[in-house]
Formats: sequence, C-alpha cells, structure tokens
Amino acid sequence: MESTEWKKKIADYKRFIMTLLIFSSYLYIGTLISLYEYGTATYMYLYPLIGAALITAFLMTMKIRKWQRLSADK
Repeated sequence: MESTEWKKKIADYKRFIMTLLIFSSYLYIGTLISLYEYGTATYMYLYPLIGAALITAFLMTMKIRKWQRLSADK
C-alpha cells in the first residue's frame, strides 16, 4: 500500500478505537447507575460488553503499532 493509504487506514482505526473507548465508558457508567441507583443485577450483562470493547480496542492498537512500524520501514 502507498503511504497515504496507510495513513488513512491508521486514522480510521484510531477514530474507531476512540469510539470503542467512549462506548465502554458509557457502559461502565450504566453499570454504576444500575448498581447504585436502581439496585438491580442487570449491570452484570454489561461487563462482557465492556470487556469485549476494551479487548477489541487493545488489539486494534497493537495492529496500528505494527502498521506504523511497517510504514516507517518503507
């Protein structure tokens, strides 16, 4: 791929990672509200979603680092 294509792809991934992190924080706030305000056990359903979003963000960050090293080598 050309350098501009790498940069565009990396920028898109960075935006998606930020979206995942914001989504995870909203879900975490939802668990706090569910736990302390309503006193229900429905917050347990949000923890797997938070974990999946954070793991995906971490894996995408690792992929971006790999692409940046590859584009720097060329």
